[in-house]
Amino acid sequence: VKCVPSPQATSALDDLFIVTSCRVPTFVPQHDHASSGITPPSSAPINILLRDGEPLALLNLNRSTRRSNVHLRVACAIAAVMAVATDALGDDDGRYLQLTPLGSYQHGSFDAGAAEIVAYDAATRRLAVVNGERRGIDILDIRDPLNLRLVNRIDLSQYGHRPNSVALHDGTMAVAVAAEPHYLPGKVVFFNIEGNFLGDVAVDAQRDSVTLTPDGKRLLVANEGEPSEDYTHDPEGSVSVIDIASGAVNITPKQVHTISFAKIAPDSLDPSIRIFGPRATVAQDLEPEFIAVSPDSSMAYVTLQENNAMAILDLQSLRVERLIGLGFKDHSAAGAAMDASDRSRSINIRSWPVKGMYQPDSVAAY
Repeated sequence: VKCVPSPQATSALDDLFIVTSCRVPTFVPQHDHASSGITPPSSAPINILLRDGEPLALLNLNRSTRRSNVHLRVACAIAAVMAVATDALGDDDGRYLQLTPLGSYQHGSFDAGAAEIVAYDAATRRLAVVNGERRGIDILDIRDPLNLRLVNRIDLSQYGHRPNSVALHDGTMAVAVAAEPHYLPGKVVFFNIEGNFLGDVAVDAQRDSVTLTPDGKRLLVANEGEPSEDYTHDPEGSVSVIDIASGAVNITPKQVHTISFAKIAPDSLDPSIRIFGPRATVAQDLEPEFIAVSPDSSMAYVTLQENNAMAILDLQSLRVERLIGLGFKDHSAAGAAMDASDRSRSINIRSWPVKGMYQPDSVAAY
């Protein structure tokens, strides 16, 4: 479940939060927050709690909610309550704000990736939504949050197999389109907010996500480079940096620079960084997932989920600055208990003499 604040909010009452979820809902267990001594009210689906001046979003999903097609909705809430400053509320840890969804858009699909990734354009108040089932992008007008409206649906079949990710900035849309089979190079395709084609450019294998730098001058592409199941094909993971400072119309390969991991020696890695593929090099095994960029657009932070690591990239020199292993979690330690079985019908949260990896997925920088 992902909340995306409007980057161009002009006041506390203008913040727009888009809430989306896809095939596998992410649950936030209430017991994770037990140490605060605060129990969210069970009646509210979404609660905002101010804790040490910071808002915590708590989402409660019960069994009946999960069985509905909530995971296929693009639910919009004008979060005036979320944006109210701490000064207005005070620092009382026991006070809650409740968000009420104002509208939703139904794709009409069930048990399919119909609303996986969402990007928001503040200037036009439109959403670009990855519709994996129909292999396209849905453009929604959300100026009236009570009546979300489909403006256009972009068919991406002529550019590749299916879209993986989308990003928006000042009316320009960038879409990562995977090839078939997935280990072949794919494309990033650019459109305007109306869905009109601007240009496309080839990038490395399996573009898993696209991220725009805050200054809007560059697009970063996480090329995950997953192998085929039998490892007969194992492309290198990398990050492509696409220069769009002069716009995306008629973009060329000269505007693409790929940051490679090929020069990283295996013996230089932190022991907690997982390199596991048969006969794989470091570059083949590192699989970039998501990217966050520093507010000044100078550094990028890349999650390497399968490798239990993060990569820090210097966007000025276009090189890998360092890799950070995230270590291991000791599930025998106090406060680190877990239910180790996905087969039993009972809950059995307790300590176990095992260690687990963190394996980061999404990431944000602020």
